[in-house]
Amino acid sequence: MGRISRRTFNNILIIGTLVFIAMMHLPDYIRAKLAENSASQEVAQVLPDGVIALVPESAAIKALQFPQFTLTQGLPWQTDRPLDVSATELANRWLNLSGTEISAEMFEQLKPGLHSPSTLVVDLGHEFEPYRLTYYELPQFWLIQNWEKRWLAVSVEPNYLFPLSN
Repeated sequence: MGRISRRTFNNILIIGTLVFIAMMHLPDYIRAKLAENSASQEVAQVLPDGVIALVPESAAIKALQFPQFTLTQGLPWQTDRPLDVSATELANRWLNLSGTEISAEMFEQLKPGLHSPSTLVVDLGHEFEPYRLTYYELPQFWLIQNWEKRWLAVSVEPNYLFPLSN
């Protein structure tokens, strides 16, 4: 076997380093491509026409921060204030909430009657910006802005969304 030259050794070293770097970044690249794939499938959620979800189904939510209390992800969910239902039950109510989409024209008609907005902060962890969802309680329904900045109308009793103990 002949001795390899310095130039050949340097070329092998450079190519080896590039292959090593590529292998180190490959899992992140694959993970990003899979996330893109699932995000495109997420858009096609199975909801009836005109019905939209409050938050994406696959969102990894860490906390729901309301003006009066906070729900924190855990096994089970935790709360900082006594509730009439379990924190897990209330979190599931909010995370599975969907309603009828309100058109821009309808929102403009409702706008004069909208007073005292409240904000729900949906914390997705340190890596992502939280969703800040505005909601209004109207006499007939709740008007809530979802993660896509679209408005939805939800007809439920106030105690269903805010079962606070006295």
